[in-house]
Amino acid sequence: MADWVVIMLIVIASVETLAIILLAVLFAMQKGSVSKLAANAAEVAGKNMEVEDIKVSGGGSLGELAKNINLIKLNLRAFVESTKGNVITLTDAIGVLQGATKETQNGVGQTSESLNTVADKVSEQLALVKDNLDIIESNNGQLEEIDQAMAQIQDTLGETVGSCNEGIANLERYEAGMTQIQNNLNQCVKILDEFSAQINQVNSIGELVIDISEELQLLALNASIEAARAGEAGKGFAVVSQEMGVLSEKTKLNMDEITGILGKVTESSELVNKSIMECNDAFNASAAVFNDVSGSLRTISSQSGEIDSKMRDITDKYSRIANNSDLSKGKAEDLYSASEVISDSTRDIVAVSEQTSAEATQIADNVESLENMLSGIRNLIGQFKTGIMPTKKNRTKKVRIAFFSKLDNYFWFAIRRGVSYAEKELSDNNVEILYFPYKDDIEEKQFPDDVEKCVNEGVDAIIYPGFLTLADKQIAAGASRGVKILTYNCDCGKSIKRLSCYEPDQEEAGVMAADAAAKALGRSGNVAVILGDKTAAVNKIRYESFLNRLKSNYKDIQVVNTTEVSYNPEKTYQQELDLLKKHPEIDLVYSTTGMQIQLAKAIEDAGRRGKVKAVVFDQNDEIFSYIKKGVIAAAIDHDPFSQGHDPIIYMYNHLVDGMVLPNDRIKCKASVVDSDNIADRISAG
Repeated sequence: MADWVVIMLIVIASVETLAIILLAVLFAMQKGSVSKLAANAAEVAGKNMEVEDIKVSGGGSLGELAKNINLIKLNLRAFVESTKGNVITLTDAIGVLQGATKETQNGVGQTSESLNTVADKVSEQLALVKDNLDIIESNNGQLEEIDQAMAQIQDTLGETVGSCNEGIANLERYEAGMTQIQNNLNQCVKILDEFSAQINQVNSIGELVIDISEELQLLALNASIEAARAGEAGKGFAVVSQEMGVLSEKTKLNMDEITGILGKVTESSELVNKSIMECNDAFNASAAVFNDVSGSLRTISSQSGEIDSKMRDITDKYSRIANNSDLSKGKAEDLYSASEVISDSTRDIVAVSEQTSAEATQIADNVESLENMLSGIRNLIGQFKTGIMPTKKNRTKKVRIAFFSKLDNYFWFAIRRGVSYAEKELSDNNVEILYFPYKDDIEEKQFPDDVEKCVNEGVDAIIYPGFLTLADKQIAAGASRGVKILTYNCDCGKSIKRLSCYEPDQEEAGVMAADAAAKALGRSGNVAVILGDKTAAVNKIRYESFLNRLKSNYKDIQVVNTTEVSYNPEKTYQQELDLLKKHPEIDLVYSTTGMQIQLAKAIEDAGRRGKVKAVVFDQNDEIFSYIKKGVIAAAIDHDPFSQGHDPIIYMYNHLVDGMVLPNDRIKCKASVVDSDNIADRISAG
């Protein structure tokens, strides 16, 4: 950066010396053209970069001198404008650095305090880590006890499960025996029932025998009566009758005895049956109890299994806990070691922070010196007249100017730098510049709302490129409310009551393009035109003035094709590539619109480099590289930096100092860069 400043100062100091040398040479030449050269050189020596180019007919040393003076002015202008842009970049960087330095100073102070706090906290942390290590060690001991207890529980559960299974097996065998006993008891009950029935049958027979015996007695009595009546003849029958009576009596006695025995048997049978029934009932009750016992044992066995499974799971988790505890202990030991290192390092950092604070203070001083140096550079640049300068007057009330712009390529980036430089120039003049950039068509849709907001918030002026028509209604409403309107780059429609328009002379641009094309073709050849949107006045005027110039001055140059393109880089490139492939007779392509690099690439990709050249608008380092390669013949520029800077200064001077702006337009300067001056052209970057 220091070398750059030195070069700039050398160039500035050399201007007057160069002008004096040129004047001395000029006095020795012809007075007619020499006077023009002298006047122009004097203007350049007076640091007026706005003076018109010297136009000297003919060649020779005088023409060469005029050409060189024009080139010097062109380069000086480019240098000054480039320096302005670099000043903006450096000023912004210094602003950022100042903020960062201030924040660093504050931060270092806070850091130092924080580090002291950190040191204290690290000490506390060391103590806490040590306590944590002790706790982990204690936990490990308790975990070992838990592990032993769980092992005992698992052994006990294993024994319990075994006992339960053995008890269940015994119960199953007992249940089988009980079932057999129950079957036998049921069989006894059945036999006793049959036996009781048989006894009842015997009782019935006994009763019948008793009845027969009683009838026999009665019959024997009757027989004895009859035998007595029969006398001697009936004695034998009387004996029989007597024996029958005895037999009947014995039979009755025996049957009574049998009946008594059967009664006792029946009574005993009933007692046995009742006992068996009670035994059966008791057995059934016992069976239910044993079923409950069996179910309980099975439940115990099942739950013991589940408990065993849970204990195994707990054992597994315990193992992981134990492992984690060991890892935690290791980490805690590492943390303890790291904390000791941090504690030592923190104290070292405190010392470094104190040194950094001192260095930050030194940087702040250097930044202030750099800002003062840039202020001096701005004052030096201000000595060169490359555009309108702000009035020395000011007003108490803040001036608010809204500036609207596209921001989608180098041209608009340069305009933004011009806006930034104007803002810097007016930084002490109580001015607020509201900058609204639109990076694409989507963002551009916000334009009407932004204008309406600015009008409602009471801006003093609106500056915008006239081809942006989305907000015509809102801008017209603002103008009716006293907002000053200024267009740039392109004028707006007549329905907008604007003060003036800062724009290039597009007709002049078309003429310059035709002259550049004729120079590249040697005044003869075939030309194709890439025409931008015809509804945009800039493209229409550039196109028509180009054609008119060719028709009036270069009749041997023919326009063989005109291709209209939209603002779509990929599509435009393809259209240009197809054009070059279909028309081998084309010698030069003239583009009224942007996307210059797409055209240059299309020429190279079509294999026409060295055979076809291009004439385009705008100037930047990439375009210059294609001029050096011979792909682009000439680039015409209307100073985008000034288009961002000058409208703001003009509007400020109008609002504050009553500067009268022309109703027609304020003309923006144009320049051409081609193979003749590209070698000496200062970078536009």
